Formats: sequence, C-alpha cells, structure tokens
Amino acid sequence: MNKVVFATTLLMLSGFSQAQSCENTFQSVGDPRNGLFFSGQVKVPGLTPQSALGQMQQIALDSGYKVGGELIRGGAGELYFIQDSNNPAVVMLATADKSGRVSISTKLARGQKTEAAAVRTEFCSLLGKLKTGKEGEAIATAAREKTGVNRVTDAKAEKLSAEIGKVVKKALAPVAAKGQLSRALIGTGVSATSGEYEEAFVSVRAQYIGRQYRVDGQIYTVGGSPLHGDMEVNYLVTQTRGLLGVRQETQFNSLNYQIKCALAKDQAKFFLTLSEGNFATLIGTVTDMQPGGLVLSDCRQAN
Repeated sequence: MNKVVFATTLLMLSGFSQAQSCENTFQSVGDPRNGLFFSGQVKVPGLTPQSALGQMQQIALDSGYKVGGELIRGGAGELYFIQDSNNPAVVMLATADKSGRVSISTKLARGQKTEAAAVRTEFCSLLGKLKTGKEGEAIATAAREKTGVNRVTDAKAEKLSAEIGKVVKKALAPVAAKGQLSRALIGTGVSATSGEYEEAFVSVRAQYIGRQYRVDGQIYTVGGSPLHGDMEVNYLVTQTRGLLGVRQETQFNSLNYQIKCALAKDQAKFFLTLSEGNFATLIGTVTDMQPGGLVLSDCRQAN
C-alpha cells in the first residue's frame, strides 16, 4: 500500500474564520480503491486571483511542496504544487477567482491511501494562511520573484521538444513497461490502463502548465484562418542524429514531442505572412499539455 503522509501544521489564529469555512466545505469523494478525490475551499472577499495564487506559492514552499505552473486568465486562475516524496507524486491544484473564492484539490492515484482528516487539516491549514490587502499582495509579489513562474524562457523549438520529450518518457516509462516481460515470454500480459498513464503524467503537466516561452524555429505546418479565429503554427521539431548532426527528414516530425502555438486574435496580419518552411519566433503561454505535445496560447510575434 502506498500511504500518503501530509505534513500538517497548526492553524494560524489569523486564518481561523477561513479555516472554519474550509472545514465546512471539505469533501472526500470516490472509492478508496481508485484513489480518493479531496477538495476544500474558502471565500475571502477582496482577495484577487493574482494575490491568492502568489501567496499560495509561498505557502506551498514553506510547507515543503514543489511549486509547479500558474495560469491566470479571464479573472480566474490555477496553480499546481507537488508533493514528490510519493510515487507517483501527489499533485495539488489551487484555484482562485475574482469573487475571493480559493480552493485546493487533489486526486490520489490507485493504491495511495491517507486519512481524510489529515487531508482536511492540511488543506485548511494552507488556506488559513491567506492574507488580504497590501500584506497579501506583497507576499504574492515576493513569491513570484522567488519561483520565477512569470519568467519567459528562450527556447529553440527542436531543443524544447527533445527536453520535454525526455521528461515525459521518463515519467511514463514505468506504466509503459507494465506487462512487457510477460508479453515477451508468453505472448500475453496486462497492459497499463489510460487511467494509469494519466496518473503518471499529471505531475509532468503540473510542472509546465502556465510556463511562458519565447520559441524560435522553423514552421512545419500552418493551420486555421483569421476569419474563424483559429490560427495555429506547428513547429518543425525533428532532431539531429549522429556525429555529423544529420537532421531527421520532415515526415518524421510526428515522432517527436510536438510544439504548437495558437496565435492571439491580434496576430492575424502576421499569421497571413506565414507558410510551411518559414521561420518564426513566438511568445506564448502553455495552456494545454498531453503526452504527445503541448500548446502555447495567445502567441505573438517576438520583438
């Protein structure tokens, strides 16, 4: 049995009313054999998503978690933080909206067990440390400087593909290998389910969602139309091989981790100048990530 242990702390008096609200809203849902889903929330009037999620970064660090990605769009946002002492890692999702509602949730993997009371205490402790006003905003600003979640990373498309592809392959290796030996020996064996692949991949997604990249590279395909509001660029991410650095032929692009950019609506004129084989440098934010590739949204031509 893979028992998950949460390092709980005593609730701060300043967060008592928030913690009481969390106690009332806490939920434990599902069949323990499948891995339970836990959630808790508070409502703090006047607390913005920017302040709430910035503070949660510091709170998570102080509580021994690894801070993942942050994504704020349209008056609401989400932040991932990770307890990687477990295998698979336990991924927490904090969400916040403009009404001051802040929640934390997590879904355990199959075989992971913990007491609901311990999770409730942990969630309410974390949420109980949120501050309003200038004090909270100062904590949030300092935390973002420390974690660098808003930093723009320069990357070559093919190198970014190779880097993330290795991370994904490593994370999925245990489930990909499930039943492999028995299938080789006797021609049959149990393969990993889609749910097991998702459980193995969730911590990878948590690390990259919300990251901002300035991607430079050659275009493999251009799709969509400004008239329909969907303009997408798929980068050429074939890799170089061997001592002479010979690059894979373009038809093997799909064998590599895909890097796609969905352009912002105000980039219509720029989009019309692009075609397959052109070069482009785009800045965007990771908003979707799957085992085969990621999508950067609101992409714009880099100056």
